[in-house]
Amino acid sequence: MDLAKNLAGTGLELRMLGTLVVSQHGSAVDLPASRKVRALLAYLALTPCATPRSRLCELLLDNASDSRGELRWYLSKLRGIVGARRVRSNEDSVRLELANSFVDALEIQRAARKGFDTLAPERARALLGLFGGDFLDGLEIDRCPGFAGWRLAQQRRFRAWQVALLHRLVESAPEAEFLELVEKWLELAPYDVHAHEHLLRALARRGRIREGKEHLAVSLRLFSAEGLDCAPLESAWRAATAEIAAPRPSRMDRIEQAYDYYLQGRALLPA
Repeated sequence: MDLAKNLAGTGLELRMLGTLVVSQHGSAVDLPASRKVRALLAYLALTPCATPRSRLCELLLDNASDSRGELRWYLSKLRGIVGARRVRSNEDSVRLELANSFVDALEIQRAARKGFDTLAPERARALLGLFGGDFLDGLEIDRCPGFAGWRLAQQRRFRAWQVALLHRLVESAPEAEFLELVEKWLELAPYDVHAHEHLLRALARRGRIREGKEHLAVSLRLFSAEGLDCAPLESAWRAATAEIAAPRPSRMDRIEQAYDYYLQGRALLPA
């Protein structure tokens, strides 16, 4: 399911979860070589209200001799990417008009505000499919600490949301998808005890005891190296193996238990 398919060919499509990609009317737009133009586009797309020009200069042009003049040049390049009508500016501020557009990061942001636990599995899976990498992957800019700090904060935030979506899907995933989802979860959050618990239980349930032991050993070394408590991992593995080792009632036991329940129910009925 492609969340952008209804807008493909009719408007602006902006992908920021991975390498920055822009499309207009279904065709890819060649982006300028300037990293600052691309950074400006991403910042304005993710900022819901008008941004003061002074803030944009501080973010991207703090060391420029004529920051206002350079900002005007960047805005002219931005108009060439998204269309002049979308760049709403005056002497004090700038805003990006995103009507009739699709922005992958905004789709994730809106879903997060409503709560991922309310999502149907199909919707959660579609949102997870929007992630092609880290937010603005590869868009580093030298001597722009303001932008670097903002981008890093967004990367942490979107990675946490990606993990939350994986957690949501794991809860209802069919067996065929379960391990793949948990392994992706661990790739993003290697110190998340809950993800390790899910994986250890899944391996034990499938009889892959050797793999479970190997994963536990590697994870214990990983946690120890970081000074983290290893006890929850060991407890999770003991619980997983105890679960599969517990004797299951025979068919006759189940029949006798059902008959006992039947008799207990009859005893509660009025005479």
